[in-house]
Amino acid sequence: MRELAGLCSAAVLVGGVAVLALSIAAKLTDWETTRVMWPVTGRPRALAGPAPVTVAEGLAVVAALAPAPVPARLALLGAVFAAYTIAALLMRGRRCACFGSWIPTRFTTAHAAGCAVVAVAAFVGILGPPRTWLACVQAAAGLGAAGAAVVWFRCRSGTGHVPAPADVDHIVIFTAESCRYCAALEAQRDRYEAMADCPVRFRRADAEEEVEAAGGAFPAAVAYDANGTAISEAAHGLVAIRDLLRNATRPSHRPGSQVTT
Repeated sequence: MRELAGLCSAAVLVGGVAVLALSIAAKLTDWETTRVMWPVTGRPRALAGPAPVTVAEGLAVVAALAPAPVPARLALLGAVFAAYTIAALLMRGRRCACFGSWIPTRFTTAHAAGCAVVAVAAFVGILGPPRTWLACVQAAAGLGAAGAAVVWFRCRSGTGHVPAPADVDHIVIFTAESCRYCAALEAQRDRYEAMADCPVRFRRADAEEEVEAAGGAFPAAVAYDANGTAISEAAHGLVAIRDLLRNATRPSHRPGSQVTT
């Protein structure tokens, strides 16, 4: 049993710290997109918004690296992943912004199961924790793994956003009424239209299908082909939208932009 507990504690200290550190880096790299995509809204956002969650993750990583009693470190990590399990179940099907725009995904049962496994492993690890110095080394290894993952993501995606596909017929920018980023974007409508080598249409997302097309977060931009079929994922946030507009390509001529409401 002690050997199993030792393996669990090592897996949590390395893997858990790596996941938390990568999550922090991804959110901070594109904070605007993280805020736009964050699934928690209304009053609960004050406690479960991107800022409080990122701070909590940072504290958990620092605690895991500190030469504190190992059971306490494992208990803290277990509590964090137990909270993630509950959140994934409550928000199943909704857009997940845990890793900013680097790993766009939705909450699923698999997310909840993965977090639950880490939480259980952390509490099992308490039964046979490693020595303090070894736990620090394991947590540092997790931090190093996260650093390597950050470098890989940055090299793979450059700015962190996926370029628009070629042969784009037009781009639709979806906005919402209660969205301060949307207001900032609409105030510079001419500038954003001039960025793209194709028509740009502004559309207020009132219907359910428009909200779904926008990915449930605003502002959002989606590239379409001549048949009106979406050929890109929804780009969220001003930075991602600018990237999509600048990278969109179509045949050499450039018609004027069109605005609809």
